[in-house]
Amino acid sequence: MKYIFAIFIFVFNINHCLAGSSEEQEIKAVIKTFEESIQNKDRELFLDLFLDKGVSWVGVFSEKIMEERITLVKQINKKENKNIVATRKFLSSPQDFIESIISEKAPSREEFSNIQIHSDGNIATVYFDYAYYKGNKKQNWGSESWQLVLTIKGWKIQAVSFSINSD
Repeated sequence: MKYIFAIFIFVFNINHCLAGSSEEQEIKAVIKTFEESIQNKDRELFLDLFLDKGVSWVGVFSEKIMEERITLVKQINKKENKNIVATRKFLSSPQDFIESIISEKAPSREEFSNIQIHSDGNIATVYFDYAYYKGNKKQNWGSESWQLVLTIKGWKIQAVSFSINSD
């Protein structure tokens, strides 16, 4: 009886690992499609990666960028007699992001590295480093995190958070 139980546990763990591997491949396909849709300026393909139009899309500026933003806002406030406040966060949407890429004449691409995927088969978190290029010039880089959910149409991105660094 002990042997049957041990074999059952062994087989269960193998199946669990295989399912995890399949999930990982499916999620990596989402990442690849994300990259390709940016390079090809494919609005429809890009937007199809997301759960819905209202997903969270939040960037957080580095300390260096914040110093530059504060200085710029002070200049604008003084020159135009305004009271604008520089914030550390950047709120946007997948629609705004892909539209900005499509409107640019220069080619765009985003490169991912150090990809980590955690999933229970229903929800997943993807964490990675990114570098965003416009033409051949790196515009910004940082770390990025996605929250994904498994739908009947496959894995969909439900939230995007990223840090923003630049030269």
